[in-house]
Formats: sequence, C-alpha cells, structure tokens
Amino acid sequence: MSDGAGGRATEGPDVRQAGDGDYGCHPDREHCCSHPVGEGARGGQRREISSFGVKVAIIEPGFFKTEIINTETFLTKYQELWDQASPDVKDAYGKKFLDSYMKAIETKGKNSSPRLSLVTDCMEHALTACHPHTRYSPGWDAKLFYLPMSYMPTALVDAMIYLKSPRPAKAM
Repeated sequence: MSDGAGGRATEGPDVRQAGDGDYGCHPDREHCCSHPVGEGARGGQRREISSFGVKVAIIEPGFFKTEIINTETFLTKYQELWDQASPDVKDAYGKKFLDSYMKAIETKGKNSSPRLSLVTDCMEHALTACHPHTRYSPGWDAKLFYLPMSYMPTALVDAMIYLKSPRPAKAM
C-alpha cells in the first residue's frame, strides 16, 4: 500500500479492517448465534493474511442508535410480516410470541447507546495507531455481555438465550 509520498505506507502492507460484529439483528438470539460464526471468519482472515504482513483490527460494537437498527422500522416490518403470514403460522406462533418479540425490540432500541463516537474512536485508533489492538469492543453491552458470551460454551449460551427468548405457542 502506498501513500504516494514515500511515507510510512510504503514500508510494507498495513491494511486495517473494521469488521462489524452486529449486522442489525435486533434480538440477542440472532446476535449470539451468528457471533461465533462471524468471529471465526474474521479471526481466520486475520490469521491467514498476517503471513503477508497485513494487520487486521476487528471492531465488534454493541447496539448503537443508528438507522440500521431503527426500532420503528423493525416494528413496522415485523408487523407487516405478521399480517402477511398464513393462518397456520400465526396459530403456531401465537399473538403472545409477536408481542414478546416486539417488546424485546423496543427494549433493545431504548437501551442502545447514542454515543457513536465510541465506535468512531475505535476506528480512528485502529487506523492511526502504531500498535492497534487486534479486537475492539465499543459499548458496555459489547464489553459486559457479548464478549464474555463469545468465550462461553455454546450449550451455556444457547440455554441462556432459550430461557430469555419468547416461545411459539405450539412449541414442544
């Protein structure tokens, strides 16, 4: 990578990558189930290209108030999907499931941090520091909830999510 002026960038490849651990999935269930897959892919990429002298910084933020996870949009879309669902699906899940799911989305939206500077500060550090961190976890929910869960056994995480998640009306 060259900066065109013969500066530090010409010394060797030093590419920084910010991998978002959350793609807008609101309920914890989706985030926690997809998190190990995403971390495995990003960690594998990081290790694979490090042989070529490339440094990769992974940024895994918690929930922040952005348009990507706009609560009103999610609630509207879920209601539209529910309205379009067949009677069999509505019967299997039940109105209580939809209400619980909608409440979880509202709660997550209320608890999302408005301080986007936490993420941009991590990005700035990853791009400009001489020795960037391998992983960044901006937000208290990322530090205190999602990061520790990523180190727990899958069976324990599944049990925690199962106990907290709404259940369909006709679940076993």
